[in-house]
Amino acid sequence: MGGIDYMGVKNSSEEEPLALSIVSSGGYEDHIQDGNELIYSGQGGNAGNDNRKDKEIKDQKLERGNLALEKRLHRGNDVRVIWGVKDVSNPTGKVYVYDGLYKIHESWVDKGKSGGNVFKYRLVRLPGQPEAFTLWKSIEQWKETNTTRVGLILPDLTSGAETFPVSLVNDVDGEKGPAHFAYIPSLKYSKPVNLTEPTARCNCTSGCLPGNSNCPCIQKNGGYLPYTANGLLVNQKSLLHECGPSCTCPPNCRNRVSQGGLKIRLEVFKTKDKGWGLRSWDPIRAGAFICEYAGEALEKLGDDRADDYCFDANRTCQPLGVLPGDSNETPNVPFPLLISANTAGNVARFMNHSCSPNVFWQPILRENKNESDLHVAFYAVGRIPPMTELTYDYGMIAHEKAYQRKKICLCGSIKCRSFFY
Repeated sequence: MGGIDYMGVKNSSEEEPLALSIVSSGGYEDHIQDGNELIYSGQGGNAGNDNRKDKEIKDQKLERGNLALEKRLHRGNDVRVIWGVKDVSNPTGKVYVYDGLYKIHESWVDKGKSGGNVFKYRLVRLPGQPEAFTLWKSIEQWKETNTTRVGLILPDLTSGAETFPVSLVNDVDGEKGPAHFAYIPSLKYSKPVNLTEPTARCNCTSGCLPGNSNCPCIQKNGGYLPYTANGLLVNQKSLLHECGPSCTCPPNCRNRVSQGGLKIRLEVFKTKDKGWGLRSWDPIRAGAFICEYAGEALEKLGDDRADDYCFDANRTCQPLGVLPGDSNETPNVPFPLLISANTAGNVARFMNHSCSPNVFWQPILRENKNESDLHVAFYAVGRIPPMTELTYDYGMIAHEKAYQRKKICLCGSIKCRSFFY
């Protein structure tokens, strides 16, 4: 993938080409002057990275894509810029990053490395657009070494408890971190919850597969697997059944997506006005698992106990209905679940409230013989770009002491209720 994409546009009696987008992927002598400016080399001739000494020198011509860029320059219109970058983890060997709209400011002819004439175009990124390619480059650098990053407090606040390290960052003020807590990757029950009727475990030694009518875990989910082959949640359910400890399927079974810790790179960061928050280095697809809410399962929350880091599954939330096939069913929690992450928890404790969230929670039941563990997992409502704060709706409470927990909401959404609990 590379080059100049253009279309023919009728101008009076003749048709002229107009550039729509360009892909800069290293095939020509392109280079960036800074994060917002690109010197782009035209196509054709032998201006590419072919350094054979016996190659015939050929000049580029003002035709096709080159002419389309020239016409776009004179019209003063914008073009889309896409960067192609080497990526050994990608099957194609490259990853392509859309960087937004650029305006062509000037063009000229220069001598290329091969000796032929090359058309050059100076493009400048339009202001006011979200960071894209420069942000992607920064994240790639952080993945290699994060120690020199501005505002870094801890390279891994999990102390190795998760598959990926979770950075703690503050580039807003001088606060050195949240109050101390013990990091645990999963929910802890002080005592098991017994089921009224023991249920069957699955014997899918190669993993649960779609269409297996003999799999009891699939039967519990209405006869189908709740996840795609890529691990995306098909639709929001009132209650989702995952394979439990007594099932014989492997850890990478398609029905164990929320188990095994983090699968994306997250970081805890200081927000401007809402304390600490959570965001991802990676783009997140709709329905992708983000994390579970880890902490201590409680029977009730005492009046004297701090509840700033508490999840109450009995609160009422607005149905989102954003995934294909979603219904307006509210979560069906089989028994009261209250999770305190005040002294021990994971990254989920840092997710802030929003009245227009980009994350939703899903109750998940994992059964083990005659015992049952209810967990709370978080999934993406839609596609979430990198470095976007992750938020969910804390829900509403309806009892006589609700007013005591009422807090001012700063989510900034057009649907903001002005308060949350």
